[in-house]
Amino acid sequence: MARGCGNPIVCRVITILIVAAAVVMSCLTIRSCDFVKTSAGKSIGLFAHYSGDQCVITDTEMGNPYGWLQTWSRICAIIAPVFGAVVVLMILVEFCCEICCWSLFRSLFLSGAEISQAFTFVLYGSPACATTSFNESFTDLMLGGCQFSTGSLFSIIAFGLYLIAGFFLCFSPKQKPLCKKDAEEAKPAEVKKEEEKPNDVEAGGAAGDDGGVKAQVY
Repeated sequence: MARGCGNPIVCRVITILIVAAAVVMSCLTIRSCDFVKTSAGKSIGLFAHYSGDQCVITDTEMGNPYGWLQTWSRICAIIAPVFGAVVVLMILVEFCCEICCWSLFRSLFLSGAEISQAFTFVLYGSPACATTSFNESFTDLMLGGCQFSTGSLFSIIAFGLYLIAGFFLCFSPKQKPLCKKDAEEAKPAEVKKEEEKPNDVEAGGAAGDDGGVKAQVY
């Protein structure tokens, strides 16, 4: 992948676009009113649901009618885009300056976004998708009696984009920060003067030694 993306700046720009797209998908997951469809035909989102033909935000009085797994899904759904936005910000900071262990923290945040996005699917294990029938198909049993819907599709796309961005960050070449480039461009004139002096002394000494040898020969 690094060979296919030889320019470090291009690689980072592509990574930023991928993570930004993942954040958008994560936000769409949160806004979706149909993350799952129950066996009764009811569409349920993480924070909203359909009441008739209208998408209604689940009010605080209802709380989490489907237990702690719904709460877990909601928390993870919020953490994922927040961590994704932090990753974008950290990559932008990398363009300007170099910070110790920055790549480590960036990778941790990206992994956290990816894992959190995956955990949004624990909603399929909540009472909303509970099934008591022993005649369900394997797919129905794996999904807990619910069917995939638009919100789940958004979440899957977001997870895949976070995963792809992680590969780009791991295998793409690292660009030099702008501050480091400026420092390197300012050095050469001074460095050359300092490096030329020892070479002149050594050259003079070598010439003197040669002259001394020749004098002794003659």
